[in-house]
Amino acid sequence: MPNIWKQKSLTNGDLELVILPGIGGRLWDVLFQGRSLLFQNRDLEGLIPDPKNLQGFPTRSPQFGFPLWGGEKTWIAPDKNWPDGAPFAVLDSGPYTITGSSAAHITLKSAICPQSRLQIERGIRLIGNAAWSIRHKVTNTGSQNQDVGIWSVMMINRRARIGVAGRLQKATWVFGQPDGFVSTSNKGLICDCSRSGEYKIGIENQSGRMFLRLDHDDGIVWMSCNTKKPTAGDRFAHTHPLEVFNSGDYPYCEAEWHAPLQTLAPNATAVFDQQFAIWTDNTPLKMAETDLELMKCMS
Repeated sequence: MPNIWKQKSLTNGDLELVILPGIGGRLWDVLFQGRSLLFQNRDLEGLIPDPKNLQGFPTRSPQFGFPLWGGEKTWIAPDKNWPDGAPFAVLDSGPYTITGSSAAHITLKSAICPQSRLQIERGIRLIGNAAWSIRHKVTNTGSQNQDVGIWSVMMINRRARIGVAGRLQKATWVFGQPDGFVSTSNKGLICDCSRSGEYKIGIENQSGRMFLRLDHDDGIVWMSCNTKKPTAGDRFAHTHPLEVFNSGDYPYCEAEWHAPLQTLAPNATAVFDQQFAIWTDNTPLKMAETDLELMKCMS
């Protein structure tokens, strides 16, 4: 396997985070008790990306004009500013340099994108044996102000359900056909991503909390992600702080978190933090009653 595919791991007890620095500094997989949570596109495994030319890769989704590598990565929103409708190639498919590491953390930095003059730094840190954090940092190295929205995109193996607690939650159509996949109640909103069918929706996510249920043949894994609560003054590049995408071509769905849109002056930076936790049905949890009720609805 070429060196660009060399992986690094952070491990504590049942939890292993697999990192792929060579292609977009990705969190390539999350393994819990041996179960894999994240999707990797095996059709692209071993292929070498050239950020100057990302054409010709095999794909089952020709509607997306860029390689769908897999894992979790940092994109830059809004996507209307992407060159030729594809994420900035150096940031998404180029190699990241490891600038710091220990048994519990790794920090990775991209090259400077020649189109946007943006540079991404990703910090991934274990918090015990059932939690981790990701810090996304974007710097404007250019000479002009830029509107930047940090956008964390996690490609998740199906079978999965994604839930957002709160009686006021509603889904806003982005594209595709979400009918039959999305349900709402006084407990919250649930996206059924257990089967094929392409759709994307936006969600308000006033609490900043998202829950994922991932079904395996030998058990269920739960994951949560906490981000800073949106405020009334926040603007988002895609209108909402959370989006969910379900693929009709590959066995994955996406949870997509957005930081508020910021105007970065030259040399200014933006930061976005995520806190993840992971558990199984057999793990006792101290959680709000509303969250536990939502999880029951996701079962």
